Amino acid sequence: MAATVQIHEMSATATGTDKTAGNIRFKAADNATADANDRLQIPAAASIYSYTKYLRAYVSSAPSVDISNLRCYSDGSNDYGVGIGIQYDLAGTFSANINTDIGGTDFFTKTAGSPIDMDAINTGPFTSTGYKGDLIRLQMSVASTASPGLTSNEAITLAYDET
Repeated sequence: MAATVQIHEMSATATGTDKTAGNIRFKAADNATADANDRLQIPAAASIYSYTKYLRAYVSSAPSVDISNLRCYSDGSNDYGVGIGIQYDLAGTFSANINTDIGGTDFFTKTAGSPIDMDAINTGPFTSTGYKGDLIRLQMSVASTASPGLTSNEAITLAYDET
């Protein structure tokens, strides 16, 4: 039987919220609620940073054999506009979310052809249920050069091989 794999967002605690078919909202609050509260403001100078968002694969139904080669990527195009970006880094375990610069890598440089290795630290193959692979920590930056208004949605893809 095929596995069921979800994408969980971890905000204030290591307890995840299923976001497989939902939205992740970068904001000035440490929670997983996708609402219009705690909006990021364009600073007068320099940049500001959202609270970080951790994402991790959660296997809710075990695979027949195993899951391996966990990876994550973007479509390669930042449609947020000038002055707005997403950066990432990887972690083996959850730690408190922060709203200061994580000094990560531009997420939009990672595509299907050059994805982020999501089982580099917590290696597979994985045969059971629960959290698997690495945590990707994401953060939005907003520079003083950004334009006001709503941003478009961007896709994050989590892929894996199953045998």
